[in-house]
Amino acid sequence: MTSSVQETVALLLPEITALRHRLHTHPEVRFEERWTSDRVAEFLAEAGIPHKRGYAKGTGIVATVEGRPGKTAALRADMDALEIDEQTGLSYASTIPNRMHACGHDGHTAILCGAAKLLWRHRRDLKGSVRLIFQPAEEIAGGGQLMVDEGALDGADAVFALHGWPGLPLGKFGVKSGPMMASANDFKIVVNGKGCHAADPASGADPILAGAHITTALHSIVSREVNPWEAAALTVAKFHGGSATNIIPDSIVLEGTYRSLNHEVNKILRAGIERVAAQTARALRCEALVEFGAASYPPLVNDAAMTDHVRGVIADEFSPEAIHDVASPSMAAEDL
Repeated sequence: MTSSVQETVALLLPEITALRHRLHTHPEVRFEERWTSDRVAEFLAEAGIPHKRGYAKGTGIVATVEGRPGKTAALRADMDALEIDEQTGLSYASTIPNRMHACGHDGHTAILCGAAKLLWRHRRDLKGSVRLIFQPAEEIAGGGQLMVDEGALDGADAVFALHGWPGLPLGKFGVKSGPMMASANDFKIVVNGKGCHAADPASGADPILAGAHITTALHSIVSREVNPWEAAALTVAKFHGGSATNIIPDSIVLEGTYRSLNHEVNKILRAGIERVAAQTARALRCEALVEFGAASYPPLVNDAAMTDHVRGVIADEFSPEAIHDVASPSMAAEDL
């Protein structure tokens, strides 16, 4: 890293830190990131960086820094938050109920803003161009696919992204080629039975009992249907049903997620969910209807050549000791 670039980084750091804190106070969830999008556009406009708005249902932004003729690299950051009440007590904590940047996308956005300004100031030294992608709706809604469909990656030779990882020591860069993060798929199971009074359970068909057995049986799919050498995860995370302590309801709802590192295992998990839910419910005189979420995230697989390139950049600009070779993939997911 040249001394002039280092000086620019040092000058930008307080501004980017303040931007991150500002973004953290105003978290917005999928496709609602209007305030966040306005702040990013404001930042880019003040720096004089060309950009286009309106991607992915309105809040996505693509900016471009052109250097000398050459290839195009894309850098991407996600902007959305989660539906969580923040209880950190930070001076820059969320000011919006049931909204929090608990996954660090405020940091990602601030980092990309800083990179945009750094690159813009040193654009005459660039061989090639850099495209900066500010993406909404990474959590659950698959905003990344919309950005791709709308041309955000057209003409790009490579795309790079990062994710803050609190488990890594400060100053380390976690790097891994090949499978890095898992697929993510949601499911919903509606179990229909026949409601009745709890004093006379034989007169009905208990969907809560069926749902409990389905939950237990679903967790056997990973241990008994997936090869032990393959990574997979299946979780029932919601169980809703009933409104009184003495009434068996007509129906209950189960919701959860299943994840893997390859498409074949995904097929096993999906088929298992449908079969186990339907047949377990039937055995208990109920009916199970299974729905799968529309936004299905594929596994994230890092290109080996680009990963080696990143390793070289880290070693040259920081030190070889700054590289942390990630041993195992994460079962968390990314949508781009």
